[in-house]
Amino acid sequence: MSSSWLATLLDQEMLETVSGVAIAARSASITELPGKTGAQAAEELRGRLLLRFVLPEQLGLFTDGSEAPHWATPTPLAIDDVIPWLDLPAPGHQRAHVMLLNPAKIEALQGPKWIRFGSGIEYFLPRGFSQEAILQAWEIELR
Repeated sequence: MSSSWLATLLDQEMLETVSGVAIAARSASITELPGKTGAQAAEELRGRLLLRFVLPEQLGLFTDGSEAPHWATPTPLAIDDVIPWLDLPAPGHQRAHVMLLNPAKIEALQGPKWIRFGSGIEYFLPRGFSQEAILQAWEIELR
């Protein structure tokens, strides 16, 4: 059993059993995902943060926030599992850095949903996130 599998299973149980939130199917489109406020997402996540993994060339790019759409996960994954579990683009570029986001300070979210060609859980941030949502002013390096 991998740590990423266990972390994802525990997130699934927290969302479905504790919070009573259905995780949308892998095949669900963005338009099918339930919209919610950051406060609603924070409540269903029970104080957990959202993680936005970044490409090496994105380091420092979002430290003031971003109005562009983003995807984030509540699940801390082992560095070797980040790309396949989240089915990230540019799979040849390892994601060794992550931003910690406070969902309560994000204006709007959609989700959660299972990642279509991955194994993780994701939330869509259609209007991005503000600087106030960033827990730490810089990315955390994973090892």
